Amino acid sequence: MPYFKIIKIDATDSTNVLMRQRYLSNLCEDGEVLSATSQIKGRGQHNSVWKSETGKNLTFSVYRDFKNFSIKNPFLISCLVSLSVKTALESFSLKKIKVKWPNDIMSHDKKLCGLLIENIFKGSHLSSSIIGIGLNVNQKVFKDLPNASSMYGISGQSFDLDEVLNSCLVTLNSTLQLLEKSDKEIIKLYEKSLYRMNKPSTFKANGILFTGVIKGVNREGLLKVQVEDEKIVLYNLKSIKLLN
Repeated sequence: MPYFKIIKIDATDSTNVLMRQRYLSNLCEDGEVLSATSQIKGRGQHNSVWKSETGKNLTFSVYRDFKNFSIKNPFLISCLVSLSVKTALESFSLKKIKVKWPNDIMSHDKKLCGLLIENIFKGSHLSSSIIGIGLNVNQKVFKDLPNASSMYGISGQSFDLDEVLNSCLVTLNSTLQLLEKSDKEIIKLYEKSLYRMNKPSTFKANGILFTGVIKGVNREGLLKVQVEDEKIVLYNLKSIKLLN
């Protein structure tokens, strides 16, 4: 795979943190990948911890330089990275792969993958991103995580970690080329894969449970939820939680 430079490490607190340290030391190259056998303090959204069984899953970070693109909207990166993982999983014949807003990857209502994307700006334009991906591959047991599963858990078969990593990187590279399309086109592609799109769902906001219907996202990535009287309300990630 000539585009990517894969650096494998036994263990690190977080591949994203290590990649950022490399960036701050001017050591990063476009297409550099840090892949860890064990990630001790992996992070998810809102500083949640990503727990991964050693040697069974993929935890890696990719550094991508976007100097050849004029990107002002970072949500587009989240959209395309999510879609790239979805495409990679579908290439292994996994079914019902959806993107749970904003960028968790689901199959049969179970979470397989989480993303943590850290964008770097120069002025008003996004210049590069550190793309962290935690993908459950061969793990069989998820203690105290009833909504989590893995590629093995969904399919009943084991997978070669290097093969899955290569597929993720190839689809990531090709999907990010869609940045040449308009914001509207990219968001439309994302909405087609959105988990529980147009289905009555239970949400929690400000400590209150309510029923609503996901109708898509706006350009900035806010979730559009149709509530009573067909009113559309916009929510950011901190203000709402999708329960089912």
